[in-house]
Amino acid sequence: MKQINFLPLGTIVILKGTTKKVMIVQRGMNVEQNDGVHLFEYGAILYPEGEIDDQKVYFNEDEILKVVFEGYHDEDDEIITKELNQAINAIDSPTHQPIEVDGSLDDDPFADLSKEITEGEKHE
Repeated sequence: MKQINFLPLGTIVILKGTTKKVMIVQRGMNVEQNDGVHLFEYGAILYPEGEIDDQKVYFNEDEILKVVFEGYHDEDDEIITKELNQAINAIDSPTHQPIEVDGSLDDDPFADLSKEITEGEKHE
């Protein structure tokens, strides 16, 4: 079982082969490209410019040259990264390899997490 130590959202990195900073705003997503759907560990926007015309750069940890600033990390982040790892391992597909996607939303890997969060808010 592959375990990804996700960087927190808001983390600013420099990718190999570039000098431009980007800020992580997504983790563990499927991205449709010309040759199929690919799983990426991170999605990021330019820093300090921010999101421009919905443009993001998608990459994996091995493409990070330097972490400039690490974003905020707490217990909620730990829960989400645990769920992300479970969902990614359930796909059973190597990173950067095309995977089959049927477009169905019936198998939401975060359904239980959403329920836990909602129930937790009722108890507070």
